Amino acid sequence: MKLDVLAFGTHPDDVELFCGGTIARLVDQGCRVGIVDLTRGELGTRGNAKLRHKESQVAAATLGVHIRENVGISDGNIALNPENRQKIIYFVRKFQPKLVLAPYEQDRHPDHEHASKLITESCFYAGLVRIEDGQKAHRPKGIIYYFSHHVEQPTFIVDISEFFKTKLMGLRAYKSQFYSGEKSDGQQETYISTAKFWQSIEVRARFYGNLIGVEYGEPFFYRSPLKITNLLENFA
Repeated sequence: MKLDVLAFGTHPDDVELFCGGTIARLVDQGCRVGIVDLTRGELGTRGNAKLRHKESQVAAATLGVHIRENVGISDGNIALNPENRQKIIYFVRKFQPKLVLAPYEQDRHPDHEHASKLITESCFYAGLVRIEDGQKAHRPKGIIYYFSHHVEQPTFIVDISEFFKTKLMGLRAYKSQFYSGEKSDGQQETYISTAKFWQSIEVRARFYGNLIGVEYGEPFFYRSPLKITNLLENFA
């Protein structure tokens, strides 16, 4: 299946957390959207790989994406090497996306930084015909980066006001990871499992929404200048 947009996440729940509203909006607009997680999140303090996989499938159905797959790279070991690069190339060529969503290159979590570089390089090399894997070479037209913890000045902000509830529903699928108000069955509390973190999701979305005059927004970074053909359509 060819996709319009392919969103890569370092761990299951990353895509929902940082660009879930945008994905829900794209699906609503009729785009073919997929998610590929690099790892199973097996090093996470709460839950386990099997449970997080089940949660990720529920979240994918909630957002309405067309596919969700996992690369299977070891959590905490996202090395920038030919083996891992070839794994990403496989998925880029398999789904031939027009656009790729990827984590921004600067973050507090080393996995996110490594994933950003790996995805960026792989998208380029996926377009080289001399790198053969039995599939047609394909290079996405662009890579759009979503921010996680470290946020720079965004290139643009997507209005997700109509889809913020869908974003939260997708996140609530990860019962092992996020605060739900229910007892945690003795699991160790983490930063993202607290009520404070859950509240911060809305605070962040409101902040970026306010910057563009809407209720909720998600920020993104794009390396190249943006092409504008209609000033009134974009700015008036």
